[in-house]
Amino acid sequence: MSDIVSELTELNVVFSLAELSADVEFFRCYLADGLRFRRASGKVVDKVTFLKDLATPGNTNERLEARQIEVLPFGIDLAVCSMVVDFKGSRGGANVEGQFRNTRLFVRSDGAWKCALWFNSKES
Repeated sequence: MSDIVSELTELNVVFSLAELSADVEFFRCYLADGLRFRRASGKVVDKVTFLKDLATPGNTNERLEARQIEVLPFGIDLAVCSMVVDFKGSRGGANVEGQFRNTRLFVRSDGAWKCALWFNSKES
């Protein structure tokens, strides 16, 4: 189980770096096709919408860092990850800054971890 914890801790750090740089191709590979993502606003979007929004000019990322990453494996192909994301940037052209709780459900398929569910809520 410690390998799963290490793998997913590292993957969640890389998720933050990929989101910071708006790396659509990274997320195309590591998000499950059936992704359900609940934004901090409460809006739920799918993978196609997440990828489109990532590259939208009104959405910018100045600071995006994951910390306090916790990984709870359930067997060898399923795990829940929780972390605090420190964010500064813009969404829809409006400035946004704060701490956000991100909870992600990862499923391993064909040897690769994919994020299938992702909840985001503002902490401060």
